[in-house]
Amino acid sequence: MASMLRSRWAIPIATVTAVAAAIGVGAVAGASAPDLPEKTAAELLVAVTNSDQPFSGTVVQTARLGLPELPYSAAAAAGPVALLTGSHTARIWYSSPELARVAVMDELDETNVIRNGAEVWVWSSRTNTAQHAVLPPHEGTGPGTAGVGMSPDEAAEVLLAAIDPSTEVAVDGTAEVAGRAAYELVVTPRDDRSLIEDVRLAVDGATSMPLRVEVNSTGADEPAFEVGFTSVTFGEPAADVYRFNPPPGATLDELDLTAMEAHKGDEPPGFNADDVRPRPTVVGDGWTAVLVVPEVTLPTPDEDGVLEALLGGASAVSGPYGSGRLLETELLSVLLLDDGRLLVGAVEPDVLTEVAAGLAS
Repeated sequence: MASMLRSRWAIPIATVTAVAAAIGVGAVAGASAPDLPEKTAAELLVAVTNSDQPFSGTVVQTARLGLPELPYSAAAAAGPVALLTGSHTARIWYSSPELARVAVMDELDETNVIRNGAEVWVWSSRTNTAQHAVLPPHEGTGPGTAGVGMSPDEAAEVLLAAIDPSTEVAVDGTAEVAGRAAYELVVTPRDDRSLIEDVRLAVDGATSMPLRVEVNSTGADEPAFEVGFTSVTFGEPAADVYRFNPPPGATLDELDLTAMEAHKGDEPPGFNADDVRPRPTVVGDGWTAVLVVPEVTLPTPDEDGVLEALLGGASAVSGPYGSGRLLETELLSVLLLDDGRLLVGAVEPDVLTEVAAGLAS
C-alpha cells in the first residue's frame, strides 16, 4: 500500500535524511529490543519510504476525538465523515498500485473498492449498487486514494510528509503489533500550541512497513486516533480477490472517465467566473497550521442528523473576527464563523481566533 500514495506524499531519500539530521533524531533502538537490529530514527525514516510489500490483513481504525458516535443512518449518510467517530474495520489486500482491494465493514454495511489493472469497482452492500470505471492510461493510483484511507501505511505517509524542523523524532524501543516485532518511531511537535502530544509509528522490523499509527493528544490517556493491523500476512494475495462479480440484483453504473478526461478543464454551460468560490488556504506551517475554508454553506435541512451530532457540542463565540461556533475535541479545534468561514487545526482554540482576527483585519 505504500506506493499508493507515494505519488502524492513523495519524500525522496535525500530529503528524509536531511530532515532527520536537521531535527536531531536521537535514540537508537536495540538496548530494549535484543530481537531487532539496532536502527536510528533516520534509518527507519528512509526504510519506511521504501517499503512496498504485497500483503493481506485486517485493520481497525478508532477515533476518540470527543465527538458523539453517529447513529447508523447518520453515519451511512455522512460517508467518510463517519470515520471521525467510533471504530471501523477494514480488510485490505495489496499486490501493487494497480492490484489492490479495500473492504470497509460496519455493522450493517460493507463497501468495497477494487483496483484491477485499469479497472476500478466501488460497491456498497447497503444500496447494492456498484460503480465501474476504466482508468485513463496515466492514472496510477490504487484504491487507497479513492476515499477509504484506512491503511496504517497511508496514515504514515501523511505523517512523514509533515515532518520538518519543528518536529523531534526518536526511536522508543519496540512493540508487538499483529504478532510481529516492530520499532516504535515517535514524532513529537516542538510547538506547545499543538494539541498533538506525539505520534507513535510502529514499523515492522522485517519489512519496514508501518503496522500501526497512534496520534496522542495532550492530556488524554488513550490515543485520540489510531489505525493498525490486528492481523497481517506478507506475500502475494490470491488473484481472485481482485475480481469483482456484481451480486444478484445489483444496480450497475458505468462511469466514462475517458469522456470526463477529454472535457477536463472545459467550462460548463452557463459558467460564470464570478460564481467560482475562493479556494481553501493554509495559514501557518508545521503542527500549528490552520486550514481556512471560505464560504462554507451548511446543508439544510439536516435530515440525517449529521450536523446536529457533530456540532452539538459547539459553543457560541465572538470577537474581532466576528461571531460563530467553536468546537473543541481531543485533537482538533473547529471554528465556524457566521460569515461562512471555517477554520480547522490540531491547535489550541486561541490559535484559530488569532488567525481569524488576522484575516478580518
